[in-house]
Amino acid sequence: MPPTPLATVPGLPPALVSARGELPRVLRRFRMALALFLPAVVLNAGDFETAVAHFESRRFAEAESAFSALAEHSERKADIAYYRGALALRRNDVTAAVPLLEQAVRLAPDSARAHQALGDAYGVSAQKAGLLSKLGWAKKCLASYETAVSLAPDVVAYRLCLLAYYAQAPGIAGGGRDKALATVREIQRLDPIQGGLSLINLHVSDKAWPEAFAVLEPLLAAYPDHGEFHYQFGRLASLSGLHRDRGIVFLRRFLAASPTPGETSRVQAHFRLGTLLEWEGDLAGAKEEYRQVIEADPNHRPARTALDRMK
Repeated sequence: MPPTPLATVPGLPPALVSARGELPRVLRRFRMALALFLPAVVLNAGDFETAVAHFESRRFAEAESAFSALAEHSERKADIAYYRGALALRRNDVTAAVPLLEQAVRLAPDSARAHQALGDAYGVSAQKAGLLSKLGWAKKCLASYETAVSLAPDVVAYRLCLLAYYAQAPGIAGGGRDKALATVREIQRLDPIQGGLSLINLHVSDKAWPEAFAVLEPLLAAYPDHGEFHYQFGRLASLSGLHRDRGIVFLRRFLAASPTPGETSRVQAHFRLGTLLEWEGDLAGAKEEYRQVIEADPNHRPARTALDRMK
């Protein structure tokens, strides 16, 4: 069956059809150019999603290369600046991270994640800065964290960053225990488990061991199968010397269970258990735990120091 002449296609403006019933040459060229351009747009979108997938799968070298290639992508500049800044921050290159994340915030001022990442970059800059400029970087860090929380008040991760700042920074830089406690209460409201862990850590930083155990006991009762609370009991016991027998039981229970995403590594649990066994006089058991730590992490200095001490 012969093709339908363009001149007979209903609704096609006559001006677009030549006397031979064909598209004029200029429109044919435009159609060809459009056909070439459209796949490129789809490819760019796919490239962006591939770059994000690399980042989320922790294939950071591939992500770095992919986002660098997309740096001039006009429609995703804010997102690309964010990811490139996050990658620079991960390799501890704040000289590159700060301007990239400032660009991300400038292009997407309502992006809580960009403000939070920029706060991280400012925080690292404060740690590296000289005495005279340290305070300025720290205040920028705090402002970015507070903005992230204001933009996404129900995201616990942003409040955890703010909590860490309040707990560690001096009052002159906007830190303070009262602010830290208030932030912990907000975290507890959003996530009782994470809030409880945060309050325990706050007590640990003060070496307030009875208070830390007092927070942990009801959490163990409410969540008897939660592995992280088992580890935390062993951790508190190894740090304080209190309740060592129960600490050993909980750490062995933690190590016997299947790992779950987000919980403390087995390496740390073996180290804490070694500490408790050494404290209890079971030197053979302690050495075995420390050996397992070093086997998994050859650079674990506390375990090496403990083994050297026990020779």
